[in-house]
Amino acid sequence: MVDQKEMHLDAVCAACRELGADVRRPPGHHYFTATIWDGWAWPYDEGPTLAVQEEIKRKTAQYPGLVCCCFDPFSTLVYAV
Repeated sequence: MVDQKEMHLDAVCAACRELGADVRRPPGHHYFTATIWDGWAWPYDEGPTLAVQEEIKRKTAQYPGLVCCCFDPFSTLVYAV
């Protein structure tokens, strides 16, 4: 049976994909990473990636027991505690 935290992770994971993030969720683990990346063009406009990251934070905050960590403008980790 899938517990509530797993359902919440699934919901945020799906929302991240809808936002255009590359989402990686290893089977059997209680986390996923979301990456926004358009390549190596320089200078890179971080505005759109930061907007997606802010939306990921908002979605995660809707669910108790989920935590969102942003490592840089392009990489986000969401996990269940």
